[in-house]
Amino acid sequence: MPTRRAADGSVAAPGPDQRFERLLTWLSAEGRLDVGDAAERLGVAQETVRRDLRVLESRAQLVRVHGGAVEVEPALPGSVPGLTVPGTRAPGVEPEDRDLLEALWHQLPRNGTLLLGTGRLTLELATVMVNDPPDDDLTVVTNALDVALLLSRVSRVSVYNIGGAVSPRTHAQEGDWALTELHRLHTDVSVVCPGGLTLERGLSQPTPAAAAVSQAEVAAGSRVVALVEGAALGRPSFVTFAGLDEVDQVVVAGDPPPTLVEQLGEHGMTCTDRRSVSATRRGRKS
Repeated sequence: MPTRRAADGSVAAPGPDQRFERLLTWLSAEGRLDVGDAAERLGVAQETVRRDLRVLESRAQLVRVHGGAVEVEPALPGSVPGLTVPGTRAPGVEPEDRDLLEALWHQLPRNGTLLLGTGRLTLELATVMVNDPPDDDLTVVTNALDVALLLSRVSRVSVYNIGGAVSPRTHAQEGDWALTELHRLHTDVSVVCPGGLTLERGLSQPTPAAAAVSQAEVAAGSRVVALVEGAALGRPSFVTFAGLDEVDQVVVAGDPPPTLVEQLGEHGMTCTDRRSVSATRRGRKS
């Protein structure tokens, strides 16, 4: 690439197209870009690099993460529709739910062991973790292929995928293989995504295989967080896997009727939803 020179003969800062080309070349060679390092190598301000990364991300040429960028994972040959890989986002996540998951991430351990079950919300929680990575070493165990792939990009996170038969419906790993591994584990926190949650029946899943895995994930955790879609609150699914007394905290996404959230609180549960997160943030600003 020819070097640009100013009218006085000095070396000029590279233009946008040159910066884009260099950034993508370094990213391809190194697998990750650091904003500060890239700015120093280009001889430009860090804000210029951040702006360039936003442009390149809009072109689907990289994925921005906290402090820099990583490569876009190429589509898997013969990939199954619905399987999310690094560089993609979970569909339909509203800003209020992103705030909720960011608040949850600040409550979870930044070191030790964390188990993430399968679900749209755990995938989005993993996205939050990628963009705000831990400063200390964290071990994450999951039976979700998409979560494992996404978190494998974070250098301070060691990812263990449970293995087992892959569900054609959710792409979760289930069955005896998964259960054997889960029964050997002890984690600081287990985050599970039930398909249904009621005061009467507790936490439930739509299939026996999914319920068996979730039951083992609950048993593995010293602390258990139920991350629930608002539509699942107050509605039982097919197979119960845990009672409410086995759960330490319920985090509710979406916009369920406030009465259902209040009932959980009256039942002695620590329950967090969009409203409580918004109220906390307003209190900090006032």
